[in-house]
Amino acid sequence: MKLTLQTDYALRILMALASEPHRIISVEEIAQKFSISKNHLMKVARALMSSGYVKTLRGRNGGMRLAKPAEKIAIGDVVCAIEPDMNMVACYTNTECALLPNCRLKPLIGTGVAAFIHALNQKSLSDLC
Repeated sequence: MKLTLQTDYALRILMALASEPHRIISVEEIAQKFSISKNHLMKVARALMSSGYVKTLRGRNGGMRLAKPAEKIAIGDVVCAIEPDMNMVACYTNTECALLPNCRLKPLIGTGVAAFIHALNQKSLSDLC
């Protein structure tokens, strides 16, 4: 399994915000800190905002802060919110598989993905900072 860059950047944003919870941090500052494109980070910040993980403040002194305490943000939940899909194999979206309905691979992979998310949810954002 490989997570997208968007998820990687989302976790970096959240860790940066959690490390200074009482400060408003701009996207530009985080982009410089991690040497990431500001434009790409803006898209990720919007996804985090729409998922309820960050609050944004506009204006000259604007930026972001966590929308809830870091200990209430489960890492697996963030991954599920940001990843476009968690389908490891094409048959999750393709119903014309020649092995269906007797395929044993699909449920095994589903169990593995569920275990992965469960393991990530054992840690909160506060555990990473």
